[in-house]
Amino acid sequence: MTRRAWLVATVSAAILYGASYQQFRFFTLADPGGATDAVHYVAMAKGERPSEPEIRHYRWVTPAAASLVMPITRQLVVDDDELGLRLAFYLVNLAFSLVACLALFWLLQAMGFSTALGLLGVCAFASSRITVLVTGTPLVDAGYFCAVALLVCLTVQRRVTPLAALMPVLILLKATTIPFLLLPLLTPLRHRWVIWVGLLAAAASFVSSGQILSNIYGDSDASYVGTLVEHAVALPHTASRLFTWSGVYDLQNGFSLWLPLAVAGAWLNARHRTRDVPLVVVATVPIAFGFALLSGNFGRMFFAAFPAVISFALIAVEHVMTGPAPADATPV
Repeated sequence: MTRRAWLVATVSAAILYGASYQQFRFFTLADPGGATDAVHYVAMAKGERPSEPEIRHYRWVTPAAASLVMPITRQLVVDDDELGLRLAFYLVNLAFSLVACLALFWLLQAMGFSTALGLLGVCAFASSRITVLVTGTPLVDAGYFCAVALLVCLTVQRRVTPLAALMPVLILLKATTIPFLLLPLLTPLRHRWVIWVGLLAAAASFVSSGQILSNIYGDSDASYVGTLVEHAVALPHTASRLFTWSGVYDLQNGFSLWLPLAVAGAWLNARHRTRDVPLVVVATVPIAFGFALLSGNFGRMFFAAFPAVISFALIAVEHVMTGPAPADATPV
């Protein structure tokens, strides 16, 4: 690793640990608050079968990784079995969030932002209440956000081989990564056969994983189609909530004041063409917004738009600091 990479990794780890440790320390499975999914993922890590049809058991990578770390963490806290289990999840999610920070930084560098602004963007991501939540609790979204950061970063950098190689793995972190896997098709990378091989391998990985899990869980299986239909039925009510103060608050929950700053940055960029923001970065907004509407979880699901929101927010910061400058990033 270069000195700059070590710097970013150190700063990211410091912020992630400092911001998420309290969330980890005071979280309990008996009272999970807004992280009720954590109870299911902990049960998966312990090898327990769900008592009812569950879509969550398809998101097995994070619980499986935590179960591998558990023998070590339980040696560290021999007198508290639950703490050892939660610590295993914390270490796995901390690693996912750290990789996401590094990928976000290299994405911002590829777009032409300075090292200082890149670090500011990493700080915005690492200190977000959503990042704190998914890092400090036994959830799988830290891996999901890591997948989004890697897919967008590698696409903008046009790193075809690692991008294709990671696709079959990233799709298993959470099914919501699927639209992000298609982002390279918005770029000239769609003409590279390696990308199509990666997508086919991802599809095979996804189907194979589903078949294996269906055989394991049997009657406890829940289909993606059934889940989508269930969410679609509730879509009118969910959409109407978006026009309430509660809905607006939830939508900006993960970004806080970075979201209005991003709106200002988008307007400034449209007026002054400060930077050529790649289409794959912008596309994270409608994808994340669509998932937010479909799921009803505005804050956590819309946070997947962080590559675009943070990029546009940094444009606003850069404009205030230096004034409009010619674009120096290659559009993708």
